[in-house]
Amino acid sequence: MSKIKEAKRSILHIMPAEGWVAVFTDDDGVPPETTRVPLFAWAVVREIDKKTASTQVTGLFIDDEGQVCAACWCAGFLRYERLGDLRSGRPSSVGA
Repeated sequence: MSKIKEAKRSILHIMPAEGWVAVFTDDDGVPPETTRVPLFAWAVVREIDKKTASTQVTGLFIDDEGQVCAACWCAGFLRYERLGDLRSGRPSSVGA
């Protein structure tokens, strides 16, 4: 069996993420600004790093270059927000 030198990720399952956004911060500005990017799916991802395996859920979005990105591994990621809860007057948050 070969050894894994770098972490390897594989998607185990994908489901729709309608009404959710990923929130990112841009630390270059004063004060820092946040950007909300619509998600198109949630992905259950298994990561294998050396002898350790872990599973987590991440939001998927399409970046400015048309590439599919996993939000939680992108620079500046803050949290997820659900935009569908209009009764409270503000989006609900889930995040790191």
